[in-house]
Amino acid sequence: MEDLQYSLDLYKHLGRRSVLPLVSPPISTTRQAEVTTDLPDLNNVQGDVIYLFPKKAENFIFFRINDVTSFRTALQSFKPTTAEDVKNNLTSIAVAKANARDASSVPIVDIAQYQIAFSRTGMYFLGVNEDTGDVRFDKRCMSDDKQFLGDTTPWNPIFVKQNPDPVNGSVRDDIGALHGVITVAGSSAETCNKASNDVIDLFGSSITVTGKPVEGRARPSPYKGHEHFGFRDGVSQPCLRGLVIPRAGQIQVDPGVIIMGYPGDPVRDDSTVKVKRPAWTKDGTILVIRMLEQSVILFEDYLQKNGHRWREFIPGGDISPPLSKQEAEDLFGARLIGRWKSGAPLAKCPFRDNQKVALNADLNNDFDYVVRDNPNISQYEPSDYYSPFTAHTRKTAPRNLYPYIDAKFFESGSIVRAGIPYGDEVTDQERRDVASGSSELPRGLLFNCYMSSLGSGFIRQMIGYARNDYWPMTSLVPQKKGQDPIVGGPPVYTPAQIEGTSLSVTSGDRVDLQFASADGTTFEVSGFAKVTPEGVVPPPGEPNPFFVTSKGGEYFFVPSVSTLKSWASATTTSSTTTYKL
Repeated sequence: MEDLQYSLDLYKHLGRRSVLPLVSPPISTTRQAEVTTDLPDLNNVQGDVIYLFPKKAENFIFFRINDVTSFRTALQSFKPTTAEDVKNNLTSIAVAKANARDASSVPIVDIAQYQIAFSRTGMYFLGVNEDTGDVRFDKRCMSDDKQFLGDTTPWNPIFVKQNPDPVNGSVRDDIGALHGVITVAGSSAETCNKASNDVIDLFGSSITVTGKPVEGRARPSPYKGHEHFGFRDGVSQPCLRGLVIPRAGQIQVDPGVIIMGYPGDPVRDDSTVKVKRPAWTKDGTILVIRMLEQSVILFEDYLQKNGHRWREFIPGGDISPPLSKQEAEDLFGARLIGRWKSGAPLAKCPFRDNQKVALNADLNNDFDYVVRDNPNISQYEPSDYYSPFTAHTRKTAPRNLYPYIDAKFFESGSIVRAGIPYGDEVTDQERRDVASGSSELPRGLLFNCYMSSLGSGFIRQMIGYARNDYWPMTSLVPQKKGQDPIVGGPPVYTPAQIEGTSLSVTSGDRVDLQFASADGTTFEVSGFAKVTPEGVVPPPGEPNPFFVTSKGGEYFFVPSVSTLKSWASATTTSSTTTYKL
């Protein structure tokens, strides 16, 4: 309790940040007595993983290693920012804000922060041949999973691998593979770019930078902290027990869900796993980077097109006073995301945005999806009355699905998200150009996240949650909900025609069909019907277009500081007997 109140007081000027360190008063010995080996070593965990870099700019330097020996020599001089450093940086920022006369006089705390991570192929190139214990990471690059993740359009060339293997994985094939990424975060674009140039100079000819550094930039005021669709980002993050200040309603997870080697790490905790993690993986984590391009103007047009039909989707069918045009469009958008642009949860504010809720860290996550103010809706079952089952935040961060899904399952699938926008702001001139037929300029989110297990974290979020039509599970009988409208994707239909009259079914009915082809092959299809009679105007938003396009990415391992030092001083070289060069 002493630590919690001290931390809340210390970081009160960083109140909109969803991840804040749990620290001890300088004269307290409480935390020192409580520290055990079940908490990660903050001086050994690289910095972005637990507390997230404070940043206004972030560059991702993707690279290939040219010469292992000279790379190791440079690595010895590379100084990664630690979680302890980030905690200290946050404290410095909080103190600067506390001492300022007003918001306009807060001095900029000039900070540059660094992190390095390696692809599985890059680890092999360095001669690190022992498995990490993560089955997917040890076999597969993201290129191998391109179709599995639902990516149907061409990727950014940085992430394209020449010979992906969707069946067996291609981490041992070096052709076109990324070896690693250096993340540089700064308090300004100038600081970030200078630090990026310095680190590129440090590694020199030992690496080849793939393309140009990919630049992420926080949006300018008044959109600071918001992604390009306009929604507050990062509101809901998991609270790592013993490390992060817990807030009301925030999901709490054991540190091992994110950091390898601690309680919550599925490989560590599962006694049946044959391949255990080697000691060098402790205090490490998996990093997933994905470049997500957003069609902002088309998204805005979609909200405008459907907002005026608000009486068809507002809970109860009406409200007094009636919604304005802007309120109606904002509500339609909030029902896609699950939160208002301010960050206020739709489940708590189902009709209009509420800045008071959005700004209060003890209110903006303190909710579930049970409807308690309508006698016609059961209080014992999750409901979509206020928040659609398909809303992005409900698909990817589900709550209270008991008794169908246990809370521990949700905890184990948590990820820490650390994304940043990229690309320029939309201008009125660009809107006119798009209206005349031009394409939108590239912009979006450099999504990156951390977890100890690819399968339990990112893959479950994408495949088990977002792209699973039957998620969230709210019944013992499967019920089709649909795709996540933000990171999901449209189904690929095979056209077929029924001869004669239509089937006598209504939407929601279970249907079992058998088709026969000309060559005698039969196909059996079972599912749930969705019927649209001819001439009927579909509900608002249907069919659902998708406004986010993946431009590729990669899986990386973020080693601990001690492991980095070990790799830097090692003398082994990459194996050519099991490695395709």
